[in-house]
Amino acid sequence: MPSPSRRAGPTMALTAAALLAVSPAFADPVRAPLDQETTIGGIGVGCTGVGQTKNDPRWQAYPVKLMFADAQRALLANEVVTLSTGGATVLEVSCEGPWLLLKLPPGKSYTVEARLREENTAPRSATVKAPSHGQATFVLTFPDAH
Repeated sequence: MPSPSRRAGPTMALTAAALLAVSPAFADPVRAPLDQETTIGGIGVGCTGVGQTKNDPRWQAYPVKLMFADAQRALLANEVVTLSTGGATVLEVSCEGPWLLLKLPPGKSYTVEARLREENTAPRSATVKAPSHGQATFVLTFPDAH
């Protein structure tokens, strides 16, 4: 019969592996479906910006619109965005479109960090704040994208 310390070893290793698997630092971003509305971490999210669906009036209900572009202002897609406030990550989301819309409460500042999945570009960041009325657009430019 194995000693208690030998039985506990594999259990402890499995527990540590399980904790690492659910740790936010190692988690994949949540994929926002293209041209659909979803809620991630209690925040309304829209991923769009391509074709006719970008003109859908429902996108106006989102107070924050993030757009991603290269140095020539051509829109870029397939980004990963991390939203944080007060040093705490609120959500990490991937979007296949060039617009990421967020239903954030007005007046509170958030830090957005974005990176392109397929490009070897430096991440970009901005401070965003939802207006009390209307929609604020923030363009994150990746000058080294091609």
